[in-house]
Amino acid sequence: MDTALKRFALLGEPLGHSLSPALHKSIYRQLEIDDASYRTVELPEDRLKSFFSGFRVGGFDGVNVTTPHKANVISLLDEVDAKARLINAVNCIHRVNNKLTGYNTDILGFSYSLRQSGLEIEGNSFAVLGAGGSAQAVAAVLAEGGAKHVSIFNRSIEKTEALKATIAEINQDVEVDCKGFEDISNNHDFDCVINSTTLGMSPNVDGSPVPDSFFSSNSLAFDLVYNPQKTLFLSQAEKAGCQIVNGMQMLVAQAVYSVEIWMGGNIVAHVDMNALVRDLEKLIK
Repeated sequence: MDTALKRFALLGEPLGHSLSPALHKSIYRQLEIDDASYRTVELPEDRLKSFFSGFRVGGFDGVNVTTPHKANVISLLDEVDAKARLINAVNCIHRVNNKLTGYNTDILGFSYSLRQSGLEIEGNSFAVLGAGGSAQAVAAVLAEGGAKHVSIFNRSIEKTEALKATIAEINQDVEVDCKGFEDISNNHDFDCVINSTTLGMSPNVDGSPVPDSFFSSNSLAFDLVYNPQKTLFLSQAEKAGCQIVNGMQMLVAQAVYSVEIWMGGNIVAHVDMNALVRDLEKLIK
């Protein structure tokens, strides 16, 4: 049996406030894995190729990828999972026999967290605020789940159209409309509003992409931001009577799915997701 230390890392820039090392430590502790390490590797784009040369021959067993490299790493891989290729974003890479394969566990993490909220995707209407890499993962989940209607609000029409194309590629039956943030008006009657922008993220906690009047009381408000735990966006939604969900459970779930890819087996069924969330919440109070 191979007892060598398994080495994992998070690639990105900057990573000073990343919770990923603490999160992975909690996952390994729960699973009683004592032969794995996880660290951050701050890496500018011009050093990606040299890093991957070492990675391929044994530097790490697997890595997670975050901003700004989720698209940049794709050309450096041997294989890319179909969904990750579709949304042009890889956040998990596994090395097996010097072959590198890329996946996107943000898709799995968002899907898990949305299921836990109790909201059905099929037949419901959604607003997606922002159209960046995170929104692509959200769009893939909504399209696959059979959403009835998705309204995309974003400044860049080009990115909005790319998001619309992702949805159409997966499910042509989803109605999609594209709007600028200037088109946000009062009392949209969406079943779920998802903030995929960084507005409201610490330390700039005073920002929100929508006015107070945007929410209707029967909506679910989902913010992909997890620090602070209750953003201004979620506070606005809560005051309007909405159910609210932050990005913490999604963060935890995408990490657990990464470990599942690296280690094999049904790890999701063997961890206490809520305990992992509580561990992280203590770090950002």
